[in-house]
Amino acid sequence: MLEFTVNIDTREIDSTLIRFAFGLARQYDAHLTGLQIVALDTTSLVLPDALIALDEEEHDANGRRDWWRELCRGHGVDGSWEVVRDYYQNAIARQASLSDLMIGRLSAKDTFPLLGLNPLSRSLFEGGIPMLLVPEACASHPGVQKVAIAWNGSVEAARAVKTALPLLRKAEKITVLDGEDVSDTGKHRASLPLREWLERQHLPVQWQSIDAVQGDGKAIHEQAKAMEADLLVMGAWGHSRMSEWILGGITRYMLQHSDIPLLLAH
Repeated sequence: MLEFTVNIDTREIDSTLIRFAFGLARQYDAHLTGLQIVALDTTSLVLPDALIALDEEEHDANGRRDWWRELCRGHGVDGSWEVVRDYYQNAIARQASLSDLMIGRLSAKDTFPLLGLNPLSRSLFEGGIPMLLVPEACASHPGVQKVAIAWNGSVEAARAVKTALPLLRKAEKITVLDGEDVSDTGKHRASLPLREWLERQHLPVQWQSIDAVQGDGKAIHEQAKAMEADLLVMGAWGHSRMSEWILGGITRYMLQHSDIPLLLAH
């Protein structure tokens, strides 16, 4: 059985994120853990009033267990509720260690500039934990049927594809948006054999070329929208200088503008 975790904000009762997570768990017959983090910081460790507030937050979070159980029953999904009191990134890393997929909310107002990333996105960047981020504005679908892969030949993109493999196995359509600059292959690194790897996984994949120079975030997003993708899989913050296509500006654009769920790996 696959294990999915959805990171839930204290304010969320019925949201796009929750509906998406349950639709995905139902599609893949996965166990869905609802995670609520009671986040520590340096202030909370020294101020008595802050500790009292944390105690109250943890008590309220534990009180949501029955709410989550009712949601699981209503959606026909096997699930559990977990409350973790810890530093945010420690809590995410702990839960991700036994999860096949970490799902969280993508809020455009929290993701630009780079230093303004929300705590979940910072866990992706600083902790190297692959994330499936669900925009608030994305259309609600019962699972993932059409997947776009933004491929640039980077290790980050390869890691994202590997993380997405359980989702790819049940997808109806997979399209690789290929922006790798093959003219530079061999000068800096060997090309990763994604085409052969996907064939060995017995996945029916369509390939669509993107000009390495023109393949900016907006172009990739528009192509994924044109194919009605339910999910866009891509590497985050690649640093190779092979082409401008794989620089971090694409990641920042997607985090700020995408209305398609993003599966990102750094």
